[in-house]
Amino acid sequence: MKSVEHRTVIIVGAGPGGSAAAQRLAEAGVDVLMLERRHIVGNPAQCGECIPNWGEVVGTFLHLNDHEWLKSYFDFPERLRLHRLDNMRVFLPSGKSYEFELDAFSGHRLQFDGYLADKAVRAGAELRVNTALKRLQTQTKAGRELLVTSGGRFSCDVLIDASGSLAHVARLRHGQDRAVRPEDQVPTIYAQVKGEVPETFDVFLGSVAPSGYAWIIPKGPGFANVGLGVRAGKLKGDLKGHLEQFCKDLNLEILSIGGGWIPMGGPVKRMVDGNTLAVGDAAGLVMPSNGGGISQAIISGCFAAETVIDHLEHGTPLSEYERRVRASMGPALKNSLRTKNMGYAFMRGDLMTEAILRILGPIGGIKRAMECDRPLWLI
Repeated sequence: MKSVEHRTVIIVGAGPGGSAAAQRLAEAGVDVLMLERRHIVGNPAQCGECIPNWGEVVGTFLHLNDHEWLKSYFDFPERLRLHRLDNMRVFLPSGKSYEFELDAFSGHRLQFDGYLADKAVRAGAELRVNTALKRLQTQTKAGRELLVTSGGRFSCDVLIDASGSLAHVARLRHGQDRAVRPEDQVPTIYAQVKGEVPETFDVFLGSVAPSGYAWIIPKGPGFANVGLGVRAGKLKGDLKGHLEQFCKDLNLEILSIGGGWIPMGGPVKRMVDGNTLAVGDAAGLVMPSNGGGISQAIISGCFAAETVIDHLEHGTPLSEYERRVRASMGPALKNSLRTKNMGYAFMRGDLMTEAILRILGPIGGIKRAMECDRPLWLI
């Protein structure tokens, strides 16, 4: 029989959610192991790399103003801040744009995720890279579930699924069960480019990205992240070719290309499954109307860790984690999902998209939708 390594808490995935949970647990003296399938944490990146500041976070989610640990966690060092994102412009199909204030910065996920993972390790967490979860195996006689990985077999008291949008733990345990796996997986592709780029975070709506959006996020002088997120089956041709044409039209030179999936169906119905807590993208905690998920991953990772600490020390049920997540993020995520569903239903073609966006208007409609508030005309 191959040996089984037992740990108090195992976290699958060393992204922002996994690293935040690991650091919070380690600081409380809990034995915690992070398993990361990639050779290098944060590489390749799978998002636009817009990272919110604390002001943006507390302006969006509830019950966080007095959370000193999270406030400190979001105090990122200047070396990670490649470019300030103080403004966002939303472009209609006609080229007309509306501009809004933003409190964020662009970063490089390789550096950002690596920094967060390093902090967790310095706090006392253990990280093992190049260790992919392959299957879950039930040992009935021993009364435990084993994590079979490319680097050995493990058991744990509590498991945190921070594996991203495809939710590997839920997939291995329940297949395609929609109660525990994020829905409406939207394929995205992005490119690092050089050329004449804007100072603002630009979002483009309409036929350039049907049932989705395109973006340009500046990362420094003459350098940006350009990408597309398009609902599956809505785009003729392949995403890569469409992105290449988009960059060509903007006279931008592509340096590298990456991509991934964004869960746009809102939170899963059940974030706690036995001894497993799903955080971040694995729990569907992504804003459907704008694709943002980094802050939700960090917050949910912290909430998961604090619930586990209370569970180990006081017997608090793990279900308390989901209650906290929904109390803090539920309203914004619900508004965001409503906005996305409205877009799917009504923004069909450039003419209709243009008309709808002009009816919504810049302040009461589009701005509130991008900020995940309910449009005023629906209140």
